[in-house]
Amino acid sequence: METMALKRQLQALENSAEKRMVPCHDGEMVYRCWNGPADAETVLLVHGGSGSWLHWFRNIAFLQQRCHVVTVDLPGLGDSAALPEGYTANDAVDIFSRGTLDIMQGKSFHIVAFSWGCAVSSQAAVHLGKQLRSLFLTGPASLGDIPRRGAMKPLIRRTPDMSALEVREANRENLARLMIYDRSRIDDLAVLIQVLNTQKARFNSPQFARSKLVLEGVARSRVPLKVVYGQYDAPGLPDIVAKKDLFEAVSDHVEFEIVADAGHWLQYEQASVFNEMTLQWLTKNSARS
Repeated sequence: METMALKRQLQALENSAEKRMVPCHDGEMVYRCWNGPADAETVLLVHGGSGSWLHWFRNIAFLQQRCHVVTVDLPGLGDSAALPEGYTANDAVDIFSRGTLDIMQGKSFHIVAFSWGCAVSSQAAVHLGKQLRSLFLTGPASLGDIPRRGAMKPLIRRTPDMSALEVREANRENLARLMIYDRSRIDDLAVLIQVLNTQKARFNSPQFARSKLVLEGVARSRVPLKVVYGQYDAPGLPDIVAKKDLFEAVSDHVEFEIVADAGHWLQYEQASVFNEMTLQWLTKNSARS
Protein backbone atom coordinates (compact mmCIF):
# COMPACT_ATOMS: atom_id res chain seq x y z
CA MET A 1 0.00 0.00 0.00
CA GLU A 2 1.29 3.48 -0.82
CA THR A 3 2.76 5.52 2.01
CA MET A 4 0.19 8.29 1.72
CA ALA A 5 -2.68 5.82 2.08
CA LEU A 6 -1.03 4.35 5.18
CA LYS A 7 -0.50 7.79 6.66
CA ARG A 8 -4.19 8.51 6.12
CA GLN A 9 -5.02 5.41 8.20
CA LEU A 10 -2.87 6.67 11.05
CA GLN A 11 -4.30 10.17 10.76
CA ALA A 12 -7.89 8.91 10.76
CA LEU A 13 -7.37 7.13 14.07
CA GLU A 14 -5.64 10.15 15.57
CA ASN A 15 -8.40 12.48 14.36
CA SER A 16 -10.97 10.38 16.22
CA ALA A 17 -9.23 11.07 19.54
CA GLU A 18 -9.34 14.02 21.90
CA LYS A 19 -5.81 15.30 22.35
CA ARG A 20 -4.91 16.59 25.81
CA MET A 21 -1.67 18.16 27.05
CA VAL A 22 0.10 18.36 30.41
CA PRO A 23 3.38 20.12 31.32
CA CYS A 24 6.63 18.39 30.34
CA HIS A 25 9.82 20.32 31.16
CA ASP A 26 9.63 23.42 28.93
CA GLY A 27 6.88 21.99 26.72
CA GLU A 28 4.00 19.52 26.87
CA MET A 29 3.36 15.79 27.17
CA VAL A 30 0.63 14.53 24.84
CA TYR A 31 -2.23 12.18 25.72
CA ARG A 32 -4.89 10.98 23.28
CA CYS A 33 -8.31 9.82 24.49
CA TRP A 34 -10.93 7.67 22.76
CA ASN A 35 -14.30 7.31 24.49
CA GLY A 36 -15.81 3.87 24.90
CA PRO A 37 -19.23 2.89 26.32
CA ALA A 38 -20.58 5.24 28.98
CA ASP A 39 -19.89 3.02 32.01
CA ALA A 40 -16.69 1.44 30.68
CA GLU A 41 -13.35 0.92 32.41
CA THR A 42 -10.45 3.18 31.39
CA VAL A 43 -7.17 1.74 30.11
CA LEU A 44 -3.98 3.75 29.62
CA LEU A 45 -1.59 2.38 26.97
CA VAL A 46 2.08 3.24 27.55
CA HIS A 47 4.40 2.67 24.58
CA GLY A 48 7.97 1.42 24.32
CA GLY A 49 11.38 2.96 23.66
CA SER A 50 11.90 5.05 20.51
CA GLY A 51 8.13 4.79 20.18
CA SER A 52 4.87 6.67 20.54
CA TRP A 53 1.14 6.01 20.81
CA LEU A 54 1.48 4.36 17.37
CA HIS A 55 2.83 1.22 19.05
CA TRP A 56 -0.86 0.56 19.87
CA PHE A 57 -2.31 1.17 16.41
CA ARG A 58 -3.71 -2.37 16.11
CA ASN A 59 -5.21 -2.38 19.59
CA ILE A 60 -6.98 0.94 20.14
CA ALA A 61 -10.10 0.39 18.02
CA PHE A 62 -10.69 -3.07 19.48
CA LEU A 63 -10.31 -1.94 23.08
CA GLN A 64 -12.47 1.13 22.46
CA GLN A 65 -15.46 -1.16 21.87
CA ARG A 66 -15.37 -2.06 25.58
CA CYS A 67 -13.16 0.58 27.27
CA HIS A 68 -12.24 4.21 27.37
CA VAL A 69 -8.77 4.19 25.82
CA VAL A 70 -6.02 6.68 26.62
CA THR A 71 -2.51 6.75 25.14
CA VAL A 72 0.51 8.82 26.09
CA ASP A 73 3.65 9.93 24.29
CA LEU A 74 6.32 9.67 27.00
CA PRO A 75 8.83 12.51 27.51
CA GLY A 76 11.23 12.88 24.61
CA LEU A 77 9.23 10.52 22.42
CA GLY A 78 6.48 10.97 19.87
CA ASP A 79 4.94 14.43 20.08
CA SER A 80 5.97 15.10 23.70
CA ALA A 81 8.67 17.57 24.70
CA ALA A 82 12.19 16.37 25.41
CA LEU A 83 13.84 16.39 28.82
CA PRO A 84 16.95 18.50 29.50
CA GLU A 85 20.42 17.03 29.02
CA GLY A 86 21.44 14.77 31.89
CA TYR A 87 17.90 13.46 32.47
CA THR A 88 17.27 10.35 34.55
CA ALA A 89 14.61 7.67 34.40
CA ASN A 90 13.01 9.25 37.46
CA ASP A 91 12.55 12.50 35.55
CA ALA A 92 10.34 10.69 33.04
CA VAL A 93 8.52 8.79 35.80
CA ASP A 94 7.73 11.96 37.75
CA ILE A 95 6.33 13.79 34.73
CA PHE A 96 4.31 10.74 33.69
CA SER A 97 2.90 10.26 37.21
CA ARG A 98 1.81 13.87 37.58
CA GLY A 99 0.44 14.06 34.06
CA THR A 100 -1.54 10.85 34.36
CA LEU A 101 -3.18 11.88 37.64
CA ASP A 102 -4.12 15.17 35.98
CA ILE A 103 -5.58 13.45 32.92
CA MET A 104 -7.53 10.84 34.91
CA GLN A 105 -9.15 13.46 37.17
CA GLY A 106 -9.74 11.13 40.10
CA LYS A 107 -11.09 8.20 38.04
CA SER A 108 -9.76 4.65 38.37
CA PHE A 109 -7.89 3.15 35.43
CA HIS A 110 -5.69 0.27 34.27
CA ILE A 111 -2.26 0.48 32.64
CA VAL A 112 -1.12 -1.71 29.77
CA ALA A 113 2.54 -1.00 29.05
CA PHE A 114 5.16 -2.10 26.53
CA SER A 115 8.95 -2.35 26.85
CA TRP A 116 10.31 1.01 28.13
CA GLY A 117 6.76 1.90 29.12
CA CYS A 118 6.87 -1.02 31.57
CA ALA A 119 9.74 0.60 33.46
CA VAL A 120 8.00 3.96 33.64
CA SER A 121 4.65 2.43 34.61
CA SER A 122 6.10 0.09 37.25
CA GLN A 123 7.93 2.95 38.90
CA ALA A 124 4.88 5.22 38.69
CA ALA A 125 2.46 2.65 40.13
CA VAL A 126 3.10 3.59 43.76
CA HIS A 127 2.53 7.28 42.96
CA LEU A 128 -0.75 6.58 41.15
CA GLY A 129 -2.25 5.11 44.32
CA LYS A 130 -5.67 3.53 44.49
CA GLN A 131 -6.71 4.98 41.14
CA LEU A 132 -4.56 2.34 39.45
CA ARG A 133 -6.56 -0.88 39.34
CA SER A 134 -4.12 -3.19 37.52
CA LEU A 135 -0.80 -3.29 35.70
CA PHE A 136 -0.20 -5.30 32.51
CA LEU A 137 3.43 -5.42 31.35
CA THR A 138 4.33 -6.50 27.81
CA GLY A 139 7.95 -7.41 27.06
CA PRO A 140 9.52 -5.62 30.06
CA ALA A 141 13.29 -5.14 30.33
CA SER A 142 14.98 -3.33 33.26
CA LEU A 143 15.14 -6.57 35.27
CA GLY A 144 18.76 -6.21 36.30
CA ASP A 145 22.10 -7.09 34.72
CA ILE A 146 21.04 -10.49 33.39
CA PRO A 147 21.94 -12.26 30.10
CA ARG A 148 20.03 -10.57 27.26
CA ARG A 149 19.32 -10.82 23.56
CA GLY A 150 20.97 -14.13 22.78
CA ALA A 151 22.22 -14.00 19.19
CA MET A 152 20.37 -10.83 18.20
CA LYS A 153 22.19 -8.80 15.55
CA PRO A 154 22.90 -5.14 16.40
CA LEU A 155 20.46 -2.59 15.01
CA ILE A 156 21.35 -0.67 11.85
CA ARG A 157 22.11 2.97 12.59
CA ARG A 158 20.31 5.50 10.41
CA THR A 159 22.58 8.26 9.11
CA PRO A 160 21.80 11.66 7.51
CA ASP A 161 23.26 10.58 4.16
CA MET A 162 20.72 7.76 3.75
CA SER A 163 17.97 8.09 1.17
CA ALA A 164 14.33 7.75 2.21
CA LEU A 165 14.32 4.24 0.73
CA GLU A 166 17.46 3.28 2.64
CA VAL A 167 15.92 4.57 5.87
CA ARG A 168 12.76 2.51 5.28
CA GLU A 169 14.74 -0.64 4.55
CA ALA A 170 16.98 -0.13 7.59
CA ASN A 171 13.89 0.18 9.74
CA ARG A 172 12.38 -2.92 8.11
CA GLU A 173 15.50 -4.90 8.98
CA ASN A 174 15.60 -3.49 12.51
CA LEU A 175 12.01 -4.59 13.03
CA ALA A 176 13.09 -8.14 12.14
CA ARG A 177 16.06 -8.00 14.49
CA LEU A 178 14.30 -6.44 17.49
CA MET A 179 10.54 -6.25 17.25
CA ILE A 180 8.79 -8.85 15.06
CA TYR A 181 9.64 -12.54 15.02
CA ASP A 182 8.13 -13.57 11.66
CA ARG A 183 9.51 -11.42 8.83
CA SER A 184 6.41 -12.07 6.74
CA ARG A 185 4.41 -10.03 9.27
CA ILE A 186 6.56 -6.92 8.79
CA ASP A 187 4.15 -5.05 6.55
CA ASP A 188 4.49 -1.54 5.14
CA LEU A 189 2.41 -0.13 8.01
CA ALA A 190 4.80 -1.53 10.62
CA VAL A 191 7.72 -0.02 8.73
CA LEU A 192 6.01 3.37 8.47
CA ILE A 193 5.26 3.39 12.20
CA GLN A 194 8.87 2.50 12.94
CA VAL A 195 10.14 5.28 10.66
CA LEU A 196 7.84 7.89 12.20
CA ASN A 197 8.66 6.82 15.75
CA THR A 198 12.43 6.72 15.36
CA GLN A 199 12.47 10.09 13.58
CA LYS A 200 10.97 11.69 16.70
CA ALA A 201 12.89 9.74 19.36
CA ARG A 202 15.01 12.02 21.60
CA PHE A 203 15.04 9.86 24.74
CA ASN A 204 17.67 7.14 25.20
CA SER A 205 15.84 4.34 27.02
CA PRO A 206 18.37 1.54 26.30
CA GLN A 207 20.72 3.10 28.86
CA PHE A 208 18.27 1.93 31.56
CA ALA A 209 17.75 -1.61 30.20
CA ARG A 210 20.06 -3.27 32.74
CA SER A 211 18.64 -1.39 35.71
CA LYS A 212 16.07 -2.94 38.05
CA LEU A 213 13.44 -0.28 37.45
CA VAL A 214 10.67 -2.78 36.69
CA LEU A 215 11.36 -5.18 39.54
CA GLU A 216 11.82 -2.36 42.07
CA GLY A 217 8.56 -0.76 40.98
CA VAL A 218 6.63 -4.02 41.04
CA ALA A 219 7.95 -4.80 44.53
CA ARG A 220 6.42 -1.56 45.86
CA SER A 221 3.06 -2.00 44.14
CA ARG A 222 0.13 -4.06 45.38
CA VAL A 223 -2.09 -3.90 42.29
CA PRO A 224 -2.89 -7.03 40.27
CA LEU A 225 -0.01 -7.68 37.87
CA LYS A 226 0.22 -9.53 34.56
CA VAL A 227 3.50 -10.00 32.68
CA VAL A 228 3.51 -11.16 29.06
CA TYR A 229 6.30 -11.95 26.63
CA GLY A 230 6.32 -13.18 23.07
CA GLN A 231 7.98 -16.59 22.76
CA TYR A 232 10.77 -15.07 20.66
CA ASP A 233 11.04 -11.64 22.32
CA ALA A 234 14.52 -10.63 21.10
CA PRO A 235 15.51 -8.42 24.08
CA GLY A 236 14.11 -11.07 26.42
CA LEU A 237 16.20 -13.92 25.05
CA PRO A 238 17.95 -16.23 25.77
CA ASP A 239 15.79 -17.30 28.72
CA ILE A 240 12.32 -15.82 28.84
CA VAL A 241 10.91 -18.56 31.06
CA ALA A 242 13.38 -17.65 33.83
CA LYS A 243 11.89 -14.17 34.06
CA LYS A 244 8.87 -15.64 35.79
CA ASP A 245 11.07 -16.41 38.80
CA LEU A 246 12.35 -12.82 38.87
CA PHE A 247 8.82 -11.46 39.11
CA GLU A 248 7.60 -14.06 41.59
CA ALA A 249 10.54 -13.21 43.85
CA VAL A 250 9.26 -9.64 44.28
CA SER A 251 5.50 -10.09 43.85
CA ASP A 252 3.02 -12.61 45.21
CA HIS A 253 0.27 -11.48 42.86
CA VAL A 254 1.77 -11.86 39.38
CA GLU A 255 0.24 -13.73 36.45
CA PHE A 256 2.95 -14.67 33.91
CA GLU A 257 2.33 -15.79 30.32
CA ILE A 258 4.35 -16.44 27.17
CA VAL A 259 2.58 -16.04 23.81
CA ALA A 260 3.65 -18.52 21.14
CA ASP A 261 4.90 -17.46 17.72
CA ALA A 262 5.53 -13.82 18.58
CA GLY A 263 8.40 -11.43 19.15
CA HIS A 264 8.87 -8.26 21.19
CA TRP A 265 6.17 -6.09 19.56
CA LEU A 266 3.60 -8.65 20.57
CA GLN A 267 0.59 -6.34 20.39
CA TYR A 268 1.26 -5.68 16.71
CA GLU A 269 2.50 -9.06 15.50
CA GLN A 270 -0.22 -11.07 17.27
CA ALA A 271 -2.79 -8.31 17.67
CA SER A 272 -5.88 -10.55 17.85
CA VAL A 273 -4.38 -12.75 20.56
CA PHE A 274 -3.11 -9.74 22.47
CA ASN A 275 -6.40 -7.85 22.24
CA GLU A 276 -8.44 -10.74 23.61
CA MET A 277 -5.91 -11.39 26.37
CA THR A 278 -5.97 -7.74 27.37
CA LEU A 279 -9.75 -7.55 27.40
CA GLN A 280 -9.97 -10.68 29.57
CA TRP A 281 -7.49 -9.17 32.02
CA LEU A 282 -9.33 -5.85 32.22
CA THR A 283 -12.67 -7.61 32.69
CA LYS A 284 -11.20 -9.81 35.43
CA ASN A 285 -9.90 -6.76 37.30
CA SER A 286 -12.72 -4.34 36.64
CA ALA A 287 -14.44 -2.34 39.33
CA ARG A 288 -17.56 -4.45 38.77
CA SER A 289 -15.86 -7.84 39.16
